[in-house]
Amino acid sequence: EDETMKSALELAMEKTSAIGDKAREELKKLSPEQRDRIEETKKIYEGKIAEREILFQQEMMKLTGGAPPEAVRDQLPPEAQIPLDEARKKHIETREALEKERDEKIETIKKG
Repeated sequence: EDETMKSALELAMEKTSAIGDKAREELKKLSPEQRDRIEETKKIYEGKIAEREILFQQEMMKLTGGAPPEAVRDQLPPEAQIPLDEARKKHIETREALEKERDEKIETIKKG
């Protein structure tokens, strides 16, 4: 094995480390108030996302008559899978919108 060649894992670890270093440097530039506001924003959105996840799971259970969707998916006829797919798509869109909103708020806080 050629020692000059880095594995994909080593490259990924270096990249992750560099990203972490950059995030730590960015964090140092923020005031304590900005850091607190960012942490609070993250917690608020964690809660919103978790709430949406619970509602999504409940909706999926309702659509499958109380059975876990993964357990019955292959047993359902294609037309019965449509509402499941639509609910899943809506859930992903909602989650992505909340994540985008969170990230935008954090960027606004960082800019002061």
